Amino acid sequence: MTKPDLRESILAHLRAAGAPIASRDLASRFLLIRHDDESTCHRLLAPYLTGHPSLVYTPGVGWIYRPVASTAPAAGPDRRGSASPTGSRPAPERPRPDSPLRDFVALAAEGAGPSGSGTIRVVSLQPVVAGEECGPEHLPAWAAEDDLDAAVQALRPGGGEDDAGAREDGLGTAELQILVETIGDLPIVCHRVAREAGPLLRACSAASLPFHPITISLAKLGHLLLGLKPRHAPSELAAALGLGTSDPDDCRGRVRLMTRCFLALLPMLEEIGITSFDELQTFQNQPTAALDYSPYAFTADDLKALPARPGIYRFHDRQGEVLYVGKAKNLRARLSSYFVPSARGTERGRAILERVHSYSFEVVSSELEALLNEAALLAELRPPLNRQFDVHQRPAPYGPRLNLIVVLPEPAAGAGDQTEACTVHFMRRGRYQGRIRGIPSPCVGAGEHRDRWQQLDEAVRAVYFQSRERVFQQAPAARGGGEGLPVRQAEAAAGVGPGRESNSGDIDWQLVASYLARYRDEVNVLDVDDCDSPERVLTSLQILAAATVGGEHVVAR
Repeated sequence: MTKPDLRESILAHLRAAGAPIASRDLASRFLLIRHDDESTCHRLLAPYLTGHPSLVYTPGVGWIYRPVASTAPAAGPDRRGSASPTGSRPAPERPRPDSPLRDFVALAAEGAGPSGSGTIRVVSLQPVVAGEECGPEHLPAWAAEDDLDAAVQALRPGGGEDDAGAREDGLGTAELQILVETIGDLPIVCHRVAREAGPLLRACSAASLPFHPITISLAKLGHLLLGLKPRHAPSELAAALGLGTSDPDDCRGRVRLMTRCFLALLPMLEEIGITSFDELQTFQNQPTAALDYSPYAFTADDLKALPARPGIYRFHDRQGEVLYVGKAKNLRARLSSYFVPSARGTERGRAILERVHSYSFEVVSSELEALLNEAALLAELRPPLNRQFDVHQRPAPYGPRLNLIVVLPEPAAGAGDQTEACTVHFMRRGRYQGRIRGIPSPCVGAGEHRDRWQQLDEAVRAVYFQSRERVFQQAPAARGGGEGLPVRQAEAAAGVGPGRESNSGDIDWQLVASYLARYRDEVNVLDVDDCDSPERVLTSLQILAAATVGGEHVVAR
């Protein structure tokens, strides 16, 4: 029902009554809003009734219809521009709230699947008129129970409720009629239209109930206005708007939260010139603008050409300084995820989009090696945009006896080629110490690669048997890219270098340690605590290196 029609219906009702009627009774009958507070109901009705010459409101009594003589100026056909008999300025003929966007019904539903499949079984409605929240409506009637979780449990097989069978079929025709009458011509505002409003529209169509309201998606508005991901959660939208989320996580709590979210978005909408729901619907249906790549030294095609393999990556500023270091199971997917409009929904995403100019990457042989390489680079470079240094200041998660050496194959030169060398990673007391690359199999060219094995021997002695000795010296690579870490950087990574406190470089690599604990039988790893001498460690590493280059898995402890 439109506003003029609603006002005429109320006028006819008051004319027939011939006596005062309280605002709460009129709101219950015509707005389908049940509220005990007379002043609140008066504010809701005022936009429809104030200014009509035949309607008089008396506090404590209510609204009454008093006919005005036809000769009165205010009753003439041109009363918009004329003065009232008392000289006061009359209200417009069709009074309305400050903004049409402040008249809507917030909706939250449960029961449908992620894409809107299935049947809606619980609905909460929150009418809002002139920006004022009215009494909520919950359908079916049992949805207003205090323990909604227990009621919803009855919807599931084996729920155990005596009336579960009556609750399994969703909303009936009578309940859908109540829903249609409650919403009327007001637009629907919900988090995701396809999941909440869509199934209800289909159910009304199947029941032959005419119901075609405007539907507004808060998820889409959060994506367009705030840069959130398209499928963000309601709590993420509330957090982005600075709203609390103390309401329960059910449809009754969400409908109140979505009401507050939409009202908080209104100033943003009005700032860009959107003043009606027709304009808002056009705005939300527009395609997302593509990211502008002009500030970057790469294009979208460059990102699409990245290998879909594990690796590590670095983001650089215009001066070439490293801003951020990360790991990836799939380099192409991971790097591409940073350069989309929705990346602005997080603080880190905005910083990367605004400060990064170029990137570099390195392909590795496994996800584990990407984890370990990332650990080394973070300790070596300490990039300013990496937040790991803020959250990983914790003790070693698995105690002081987590002393491991992990041997992983290096990427082969070609897709069908066999790897020629491996990388050896060191962990002591649950902390990553560094790596040495380009370690060949001892079975091939032992004399030729003696320097590499000598370097490995010195590193083992320094890390596990002489903790303050200089380790990971630079040495000629066995093949391209086989350098080790410089002395000072390795000592910094271990936190034991000259002039440093022992915990100044203390980074808790819980993720690495958890990965090793989970996949212990799938990677070649040596537990140094089971070796009583450096010679025993080196002998075991020779076995592991030969197996790794040959593509085998062995247990050497």
